[in-house]
Amino acid sequence: MKRDMKLLGILCILAAFPACNGEKVIRQAGADREAPGASNTPAPPLYSPTPTPNPDVPTKISFFLTNDIHGYLVPNVTYLSSMVKQIRALPEYQNNLAGLFVLDSGDQFQGTLLSNFDEGKTVFDALNVVQYDAIIPGNHDYDFGPINWLYDQCNSTSGHCDGGPRGVITARSTQAHFPMLSANTYNKASLKTKGSSLPVAVDDTCKPTSASLMDPIDFASGTHPEYLKPYTIVEKAGVRVALIGIDFHGTTATTTASNVSDLCFRDEVDAYLDVRKALEGQADVFVLMMHNGDVPYANSTDGTTITQKINAAYPNGVSLVAAGHTHQIYNVNVDGVVQLQDGCNAASFGRVDLYVDPKTKQVLPNMTQSWAGMPIDPNKCDVSNPKKAFACQQFTYPIPADPQIDQIVSNAQAAIAPIADEPLATVQGTISVNRIGESALGDILTDALRHATGTQVSFMNTGGIRTTMKPGTLTYSGLFAISPFQNLAVVFNKMPWPNLKAVLQHAINTCGSYGTLVESGLKVRYAGVGCVASTQMYTSATLQHVEFLDGTVLLDTATGTEADSTTTVSVTTLDFLANGGDAYPFNFAPVDQTFGIARDMIQKGFEASHPTLTATTDGRFVNTAPFQDGTPTPTPVPTPSPTPSVSLSL
Repeated sequence: MKRDMKLLGILCILAAFPACNGEKVIRQAGADREAPGASNTPAPPLYSPTPTPNPDVPTKISFFLTNDIHGYLVPNVTYLSSMVKQIRALPEYQNNLAGLFVLDSGDQFQGTLLSNFDEGKTVFDALNVVQYDAIIPGNHDYDFGPINWLYDQCNSTSGHCDGGPRGVITARSTQAHFPMLSANTYNKASLKTKGSSLPVAVDDTCKPTSASLMDPIDFASGTHPEYLKPYTIVEKAGVRVALIGIDFHGTTATTTASNVSDLCFRDEVDAYLDVRKALEGQADVFVLMMHNGDVPYANSTDGTTITQKINAAYPNGVSLVAAGHTHQIYNVNVDGVVQLQDGCNAASFGRVDLYVDPKTKQVLPNMTQSWAGMPIDPNKCDVSNPKKAFACQQFTYPIPADPQIDQIVSNAQAAIAPIADEPLATVQGTISVNRIGESALGDILTDALRHATGTQVSFMNTGGIRTTMKPGTLTYSGLFAISPFQNLAVVFNKMPWPNLKAVLQHAINTCGSYGTLVESGLKVRYAGVGCVASTQMYTSATLQHVEFLDGTVLLDTATGTEADSTTTVSVTTLDFLANGGDAYPFNFAPVDQTFGIARDMIQKGFEASHPTLTATTDGRFVNTAPFQDGTPTPTPVPTPSPTPSVSLSL
């Protein structure tokens, strides 16, 4: 189907973490170990049908938690909304004898055609119906830039910059009936040293760029963007709950950098501790909402490390940690503090019930109940595990759909229907992506991109390939879900071989820290050994052989062959990578040509040929010595769970 204009795009960049998956390893604190002192304590009652105030009974404060919704309203948010309404209607919550908080830990509205066509307005309409208490932004909430879905950043040539570089996120915060929180996001120009009136030059993590600066930065006098609050304190059931938001410190490298060039994202621990100390005595329960977390399958514990550092610096300084960003499901007890994350794409939610002594106002950790990744199932509650059953046993089944949510979604689906169902290709079998190696999906996309521009080589980053290609007919909405970012295709007409070699070297260094590159036009062999769990980087990664498809060799270490430094190659990549995204060294020189949105160029190729696509690879990017030193093989990016045809997962 022909379209009059470039299709609704998502605005930019790639992702730092894998696509959502319904089969990832789940760690539950209550499933394998108890909070201190919990083993001999009976589980608290679900609720009192006829509640009456009792000064000797601990007060329950419940939390419903989501993260990384990524515009995935269909099919579950309608049921999530009804679940929340059912809990709020229970007598103990109605009579203010217990409190309920609904929180989200970032990346709410970037990732599906259903969401991105109006830059998240539909998603925030739905979140308002659910009545979230607070959210934090994620790195992808900065993808949209100025208001106008055709532009993901201000364009000096065309003059498009409606609302400035953060016009969309500002509009969404105004639309929201709840606060958007981040205590570590600062306006760079507001940061000064103590006692000085002159701004200090800082980097993207709020650290001084000058090593000679002796005086500390006075963050207390720094300012946050107008759409953010560092925290909010809400009292429910007589318990004061402080919600402190912390965004990902690496946001600048994982969104459109120009949209946040005047902002910096301070270290999570330092920012939280400053706010926590300032709020001492003003709240009873302190909740850290952060867009960062663990990756259990890769043995990455960034979220746990943050919690441990907070505990060490400020005992009893945090009561609960609601994590996000890494799209994982886990529930861990970190020195008596529950930290959990609940996957992504609104497939599940987390629930935590904290109990507070009504006299001392202290959280009683031995009574805490928590479960991460509870499926949003409208038909049944899994009561086989009593530690899990508490999260859903208060619902009345079957859970009805929320008519308000359904109407919001229906209106949005009607708006995108003319383009969403456009058939592009036939897919035989599920075609997946691998975060750290070659994949059939990566081969398909880079081949299509290279053919669209006519260059010798093309590159895309695996972090930007967000879900699988499902069997059957590939529609435009399906392609959009796979590649939801509004990255532009850019061309280097003559990339010198040394620069191309440096790009390839960076691609083979990672075993999970960041996504590797998928490519078309080359055959590459390398030896990557010694994957370090803490860094997810190889201790040694050596390029062994690089050649063009016609057999022309650029590098072969066995024979000592290497192309001359004057050899040049025409290369297509994405503007995100060309600007140094994920530290790939493409930005050695200005690009020579800029095309349209890469996704739409791929779409046009599919539209013209309607190919049949299969899950086959051709060995174009091979690690010849994977983990030969005995290092455990990192788990590859797993296959995401099935998603509907219009609103696919990010």
